Amino acid sequence: MMLAVSTGACYPFTRTKFRQLKILSSFRQVADGVEIMFPKPSDLTDFNPDGKAAKILKQFGFVSAHYPFDKFVKWSKIPEKKLVAKLVKLNKEIGLKHIVVHPLAVKKWENFKGLPFPVLLENEEGPGIKLGQTPKEMKGLLKKTGFKMCLDLNHAMSCGINPREFLQLKGKIKQVHVNTTHAFGKKAEHRFLAGSSPKAVAMVKPVLRKLRQVVWVIEPTSKGNPVRKIEREIALLRMF
Repeated sequence: MMLAVSTGACYPFTRTKFRQLKILSSFRQVADGVEIMFPKPSDLTDFNPDGKAAKILKQFGFVSAHYPFDKFVKWSKIPEKKLVAKLVKLNKEIGLKHIVVHPLAVKKWENFKGLPFPVLLENEEGPGIKLGQTPKEMKGLLKKTGFKMCLDLNHAMSCGINPREFLQLKGKIKQVHVNTTHAFGKKAEHRFLAGSSPKAVAMVKPVLRKLRQVVWVIEPTSKGNPVRKIEREIALLRMF
């Protein structure tokens, strides 16, 4: 398994991208990669990896990017083509293994076709009626677009779906967002696996073992300093 850490694991402890990357740099010896999360469209357009940020990113084996969230894209005046062009620019500057996109964040699928890196569609969180929550919905989207998938464990659980149900799409899944929720069928809490309830761990552990060949990205959130939590998470996942 290739293990990466999302900058989202440092949020809301710090919202500054460089500070997030500086925290993650301490894991360069035990993590294979970094996923840069851009919650808002302006987070993406404003991000320019200067010498220090680029140096940190180059210490890792790979870098991926998380496209802005649909709840912010919906109201943004920044054109979708500009956001995609920014990702292409970042690919030239730092190299991107792939990008992760929520289906509801996409306005025109053609803007994401023919890019110089793979596009992974992430299952949406719940509850509520959305596009791309269930295995059946994701299967249809993957067939329609030709893209691969990022399975978010916590999103599936928040929809009242055991993540194991997504194993029917195993051949399409190229990445897993590792996090959990205790509010099954009610809310996506983005918890660290280490420290989660035995029931939550028991639900996701067999899924991760079936997906050892893909990238695992640690993607919970942390109000306090996340260093110790990330350390425990990496140690736990390396045991799976």
